[in-house]
Amino acid sequence: MQLRLESTLTFEQYVTERAWEQATLAACPLCKPGTCHLQRLAPYMRKIPAVAFVARYYCPEQHTTFGLLPDFYASRMPGTLDDIEQAAATAELAPSVEHAAAQLRPAESPDAVTLGAAVAWLRRRLVLVRALLVTVIGLLPDRFAGLGLWVRLWRERLGTSRVLVALREICARQLYALPRPLGLNPRVPVAQPRRRGRQQSTGTDPPPRPQ
Repeated sequence: MQLRLESTLTFEQYVTERAWEQATLAACPLCKPGTCHLQRLAPYMRKIPAVAFVARYYCPEQHTTFGLLPDFYASRMPGTLDDIEQAAATAELAPSVEHAAAQLRPAESPDAVTLGAAVAWLRRRLVLVRALLVTVIGLLPDRFAGLGLWVRLWRERLGTSRVLVALREICARQLYALPRPLGLNPRVPVAQPRRRGRQQSTGTDPPPRPQ
């Protein structure tokens, strides 16, 4: 389970300060205080945009692991919220998605991909950001109704270049109902079809009736 680690740090500051070592979980969110044996685990690694770690705890009574996800990290996908937001903002100003993709994933970069792959990478982020903004507008219509889906308009309204990070705080009470990359653990269990028992054999056909 992912839990929000409230943080004003950028990714660079988080790495420099090794902030995952100071991140703590005071009590298990699933148990009454003092009724479980919450324990700290070794942190898990995230590789993008560079290697860093996320603090973890484990409740043996609930058989549940908790990851303390800093506000700048995207949820359930690689990278940071700032990088995802900047990709969407770049696409808004570019003459085409292809032009924006080439700018964001240049052919000479160490992690270069084909233009088609770069376009698909950017379109996924555009879809996610726009779907997220639609959801936030629905949750907080008094504050955001009519704002539209342009990142630059949200930046102007909130007075920040880090809209997605700001929304993680603004929507803190709704995080478990929000989709990725902002929401935490919004997976909906997929009902698996039940395996039917083997149908009983009907046996061989009966002999023909005498005429």
